[in-house]
Amino acid sequence: MKKSSRNLYLEKLKGGLDQEDQDRIDVFFHELSDQIDMPILSRDLLVHHFVDAFSYYLEQGKSTEEICELMDYRFLGDFYQGDHRRSFSLDNAAIVYPLGMKYGQMPMFRMAAELKEDVQPVLLQLAVDFTIKRFPSFSAVTKNGFFWHYLETVNHVSLIEEEKDIPCKPISILLRGFRSFRVLYCGKRISVEVFHAITDGSGAMVFLKTLVKEYLRLKEIDAKDDPEIPDINSPVDERELVNEFNEAKENASLSTFVDKRSIQLKGKISRLNLTKITHFEMDAGRLHDTARSYGGTITAYLLALLLIASKDCVNQKEGVFNVQVPVNMRKFNGSRTLRNYSMYFNVTEDLSKLPDKKELVGDVSRQIAEKGSEKMMNQMMMTTKKVIRSLCLVPLFLKIPLMQLVYAYLGNSIIAFTFSNLGVVKLPEGMKEAVRKLYFVFVPGPPNRIATSLVTANGISVFSIMRNSNDPTFEQRMYELLEEDGLIENTEGSVEYES
Repeated sequence: MKKSSRNLYLEKLKGGLDQEDQDRIDVFFHELSDQIDMPILSRDLLVHHFVDAFSYYLEQGKSTEEICELMDYRFLGDFYQGDHRRSFSLDNAAIVYPLGMKYGQMPMFRMAAELKEDVQPVLLQLAVDFTIKRFPSFSAVTKNGFFWHYLETVNHVSLIEEEKDIPCKPISILLRGFRSFRVLYCGKRISVEVFHAITDGSGAMVFLKTLVKEYLRLKEIDAKDDPEIPDINSPVDERELVNEFNEAKENASLSTFVDKRSIQLKGKISRLNLTKITHFEMDAGRLHDTARSYGGTITAYLLALLLIASKDCVNQKEGVFNVQVPVNMRKFNGSRTLRNYSMYFNVTEDLSKLPDKKELVGDVSRQIAEKGSEKMMNQMMMTTKKVIRSLCLVPLFLKIPLMQLVYAYLGNSIIAFTFSNLGVVKLPEGMKEAVRKLYFVFVPGPPNRIATSLVTANGISVFSIMRNSNDPTFEQRMYELLEEDGLIENTEGSVEYES
């Protein structure tokens, strides 16, 4: 190995060890260095991750033999050897995201796992180094083509960050080497923040579970194999990279996309992307039983409460009020793609004529069954495909201002906010005992003031409200409604990022 600061760290690492252990360390890092074919600064950075983890394990009383087995450099695969570039066209749902972005506004979302013990950053960093090779669409940068943006994989080192900033802060994706995701840690929480262009919530959850499973392995907590969690050392499954929109076959007209502009919630929109996050923690079984008592699913029940809460949070009393509901298309055909594969529909009500809660749950259930059906969602997919095809030969430099105008006119103005229920996330044995709960949050885009979401794991449902205004009325009203049915077990909130 070349003489560098790395060597000084290795000398310190070997201090106090017997000659056999020192020799084992020398051999390990020599072979590790041979495994990495990158510019010297990147190589040293990656090797430092192993040095830091080796030091952590020694402090924990591990033998050098045990450490070398836990941190086996072969977990890197050939990802950091040479330049393995691979290009991906953006899927049909993702194409609009880089086109419609404006400065300071970016469709980001976060998946997070709260563990039962504090996160060890050196092991989380190593888990990222080992895991990323299995997700080529995540290890990609967004680039400008002549007609469209596209993704290109890079084998740069992905650095974790301590969470200190506003959640879901935009990423400088168009700068050289900047990936479209970040990994953060804070106390017991591991978070993955993702630019929506590379995946949807279901795809990001697969990445988070895989990363957490590898982190737990490094913590010597073995989670059982799970078909929904890829083996990081297995070859990439090409089914995970499919653009499922190409399979859309049913005809549809553009009218599937269009809806009347929605009434918006009141409150001055923040200059930042996010002002406050509020989490309501509920027992999943009790939430399910409560929803059933009103004659609906959890999604229908919570949508009804969201509509009731909205009635007290608008200045305009008459008009259309739309709540957008994403639909995971994988449930219709069992697709394994990790790209975007979600469509959406709007639940529509007149807030001035809302029926009682039970009747409202019934009406929302009817809309979910009709508008969220496989037939209607396939029509929406086909419509998306038609729109993309119509713009195919328009150069990118013309598409960007065009799409920004269209997005400004339609975009989020046809909805008041989005409610996304990720459903029940199953965790394998071992991981289930180490993870307490999951979070799912995303940024509301102007003119929307809030975004709402739900994710359930380990019998805990976490309902989250992301607010982008100075008015806390909506969270307060939702708290009252959930409390009326005896559902809230715990409430958590972020700081106010801007008053």
